[in-house]
Amino acid sequence: MKTSASTRLATIVASCLLAAGATGASDPRPNIVVILVDDMGYSDIGCYGGEIRTPNLDRLARDGVRFTQFHNTARCCPTRAALLTGLYPHQAGVGHMTEEQRDSSGQPLAGYSGRLNNRCVTIAEALKAAGYFTAMTGKWHVGQNHGVTPWDRGFDRTLTAAAGGFYFPDSPRAALFLNGKDLGSRGAPLPREWYSTDLWIEYGLKFIDEARAAQQPFFLYVAHNAPHFPLQAPAEDIARWRGKFKAGWDVLRRERYARQLEMGLIDKAWPLSPRPDAVPAWTSLSAEDQDRYDHIMAIYAAVVERMDRSIGTLVSGLRDRGELDNTLILFMSDNGGNAESGVRGRLEGSQPGDALSTVFVGECWAALNNTPFVRYKHFTDEGGIATPLIAHWPRGISASRNGALESQPGHVIDIMPTCLDVAGTSYPDAFKGRSVTPLEGVSLRPGFEGRPLGRARPLFWEHEGNRAVLDGKWKLVALAGQAWRLYDTVKDRTEENDLAASEPDRVKALAAKWDEYAARANVLPLGGWRSSARNTRGNRAPDLSKEAQFALKMGDRLDRAHAPAIAGRPFTITAAFDSDDPQGVIVAQGGTARGYALFVENGKLVFLVRTAGGVTQVSAPQLVKGAHTAVARLDRGGGLSLALDGKPAASGQAPSLVATMPVDGLEVGSDQAGLVGPYSNDNQFRGRIESVRIVLD
Repeated sequence: MKTSASTRLATIVASCLLAAGATGASDPRPNIVVILVDDMGYSDIGCYGGEIRTPNLDRLARDGVRFTQFHNTARCCPTRAALLTGLYPHQAGVGHMTEEQRDSSGQPLAGYSGRLNNRCVTIAEALKAAGYFTAMTGKWHVGQNHGVTPWDRGFDRTLTAAAGGFYFPDSPRAALFLNGKDLGSRGAPLPREWYSTDLWIEYGLKFIDEARAAQQPFFLYVAHNAPHFPLQAPAEDIARWRGKFKAGWDVLRRERYARQLEMGLIDKAWPLSPRPDAVPAWTSLSAEDQDRYDHIMAIYAAVVERMDRSIGTLVSGLRDRGELDNTLILFMSDNGGNAESGVRGRLEGSQPGDALSTVFVGECWAALNNTPFVRYKHFTDEGGIATPLIAHWPRGISASRNGALESQPGHVIDIMPTCLDVAGTSYPDAFKGRSVTPLEGVSLRPGFEGRPLGRARPLFWEHEGNRAVLDGKWKLVALAGQAWRLYDTVKDRTEENDLAASEPDRVKALAAKWDEYAARANVLPLGGWRSSARNTRGNRAPDLSKEAQFALKMGDRLDRAHAPAIAGRPFTITAAFDSDDPQGVIVAQGGTARGYALFVENGKLVFLVRTAGGVTQVSAPQLVKGAHTAVARLDRGGGLSLALDGKPAASGQAPSLVATMPVDGLEVGSDQAGLVGPYSNDNQFRGRIESVRIVLD
């Protein structure tokens, strides 16, 4: 392995210190703990203006530094890839989710391979080479379905989930891996009953004890799945929050905004963004609906509060071991609040919040999560990419900076160089005999003391065609297929006053910088995240398919323009499949707002239709192990029917047909865009799908 001189020197120093440790000395370099939470908005925690109780995070902020203009990449997998590598996500191979995308000639698209590639180095790989003990707990989600695992990318110890989607051992997708061994949901040495948020910390402290026994400094990456859907929490935690959100999102947004102003997190010149058009006024709702929405947010608050409690357990564990003062803790979120599932959100299950339920906060509460900004997860407006960042390091950050606010812009690409800087090592020129892509980020360490970060280049974003560039105070941003908008973030970070028309030269110059980034960072072809390049040329919304019959096979993907035009039309699906361990999606079209899915859950076949009126699903009672043929039909009146091997299996009644054509396309064998059903992102079908035939009436 070829490494830089400073890396080799750090490794030699670490080895000497470890040798000295046998006689009682220990490595004086700081420990590093990076905590990433999932789907949490900018203002949800107390120290960023929220009403949810987060005393442990508030304490870290009080005794550390809060960054007010830190950013993620707007989505789960890309943020994890950027954080772990110090590169933009497309450069690391994860420009979207974990599905591999190919061009029109069948060649993989470099920016959309669905897993970390071999041209990047993880923080764990770099720090392990420098003598650190490296550990991870939580959600991986950067390519385990392709064989890319944390235990093969530099982590000495791991307790991880491939992609999340669960909190309890009885949750349908619960599956844990301990140091590479598949434990299922209750395999030894796991406790019989556990809650994932607590389990990640329990094992994180066990791994820290191993590092201390080895007399090595440690790097611990805690990748919480909280507060990602399906929101689940102990009933007693939920009960404490019931009724606390009946003031409604309009009042609570104004209250959060006032607290943010008082804290100095935001400038009084920035207006609170208006309530989104799709979100109703709270006072317009019936008492029944207000109670339903309160219940949804109570579950979300319980999940966030429990996450905060786990961080308190970690901090206490570090303090009890004498490690807290010399440990850098960094806390952030992977994207903004999540509006998936639309205005109504989801409150599904006999006991919402338990292991078998599915709860999404939805668009109304996501607008609260992201106060004071606009839009949500998926988008590159501030509501999608703004995240808290708390830095706590008693020995490394001056006490005079306790409680300080740092306004310099940052990005998750800065986490890797910060960790290397703190550890006293550097990024390698090559790794395992391969050249690697140079770092994009800069160290945040100067910002801990209020000094300039020295960033030489703008910051960039692209996700699902949404794009942005931030150069100094100027932010250029656009929705997929729409024109650029320009904002002065010093005067207008809530993005209310578009200056593009009055600053055409600035728009042109910033757009040229974005184009250069897109070309060098594997972002192109724009739209490559969805399907082959031949289906993504240009920005104009294409015409819909006029075909009435579709013959498909496993792995086929159709974008919106080429998928069945199901709006207002009955249809029939006939699928032939074979599996010894049946689970996962057979075919899905659409996303969290509307669509359908035929899938296997716990060995049983399910047909689900999602319309504006909600979700309806029917399930065959028998297990489907082996070879079978299923026929699923949505009738003109909204009737659902499901037959298995020529015999009726189940029926139900949806409120209507799918009235509007889904934005997301069709996939056979998985559902990697917006999820139609209650399954997790790790939903690939386990087995063979011989054929799928869809016929529109």
